[in-house]
Amino acid sequence: MKTLNATILPGLLACCFSLQAQTPPVVPAAGDPLFAPVATGTPPTLHEKFMNYAVITVGPRVFFVQALSAGIRMANPPTAYPRAWKDGGGAFGRNYGNAFASTASRETARFAASALLHEDFRYRPSTSTNPLARSFHALAFTFVDKSDSGRNQLALSNFAGAAAGGFVGNSYLPAGYNNLSHAETRTAIAFGTFAGRNVLREFSPELFRFARKFHLPSSDIPVPEWWVKLDR
Repeated sequence: MKTLNATILPGLLACCFSLQAQTPPVVPAAGDPLFAPVATGTPPTLHEKFMNYAVITVGPRVFFVQALSAGIRMANPPTAYPRAWKDGGGAFGRNYGNAFASTASRETARFAASALLHEDFRYRPSTSTNPLARSFHALAFTFVDKSDSGRNQLALSNFAGAAAGGFVGNSYLPAGYNNLSHAETRTAIAFGTFAGRNVLREFSPELFRFARKFHLPSSDIPVPEWWVKLDR
């Protein structure tokens, strides 16, 4: 449990700090960098939560991302992985399925917990202009988010989602990778994913301005609305 405890401890400390909310900065037309919406307006209805969950979990971009993840895994597989998980089309399919199952389990548990507990885990940017304070706010929001009524609360949906995404692999991964130790590591990585998303959301206005300034691919690229799913 050492890995998991090391992840939870900062979260308990973060509960001591107040999370300030504000009307978020203008969100680029292509939406959030990693799919999940930034909080705006009134609390989301159950239907809105479900639609956001559906896009994050099975939206068209997800299929490409999971294929990329599977390719990277095969390019540098764990040493003890059996050949069936390292070489050939069957191996790609297994790694693709693993990436998809992990994401689907993580987001399904997160959605279910937020619906049952009336939790609104949409990100709320910091009111500070200090980069360090903004970074801490983004990381703290991984552990403490908002209820549907706007009160601070422990982000139980993140805990549930990270655990589901971390432990689902124990039912099908090869021997040596389907144990408690590896599940805890995957859970910690899932928590890191939530934290990374929050940091990207916090600094996305600056990132997109930088991309436009240097003419890098950005939200100016025309894409269908259903592809990006922006919650306004």
